[in-house]
Amino acid sequence: MNAPTLPSLLSGLAAGTSALADAPWWIVIPLLLPAFPALASGIATLATACSDNRAAAMRRRHEDRYLEDPDRCRAGLDHIARMHQPATALPPPPDPAAPTQQPAEPPVPPP
Repeated sequence: MNAPTLPSLLSGLAAGTSALADAPWWIVIPLLLPAFPALASGIATLATACSDNRAAAMRRRHEDRYLEDPDRCRAGLDHIARMHQPATALPPPPDPAAPTQQPAEPPVPPP
């Protein structure tokens, strides 16, 4: 699904309000109400993207600081190496349709 971008929402809102400039307020408000959720969604998407980009830039800046003097920052470099490794895969859960193994019978002592 293609989400509308914030500039397109604002330009559409501006065009709609200029077209309805001469209309009474009780006609304008019900016509503009559907634009508010889309505008809020666009702002939330933009804020999330900016926050993610800022966090990534801060992380890269810290990594660069560690790389300037690797002998002094060995613990930090080891932490970065661990964070960039793919997570160890857990064994898959057992298949519920698979037959279960029965425990072995204990040996019977001879009489």
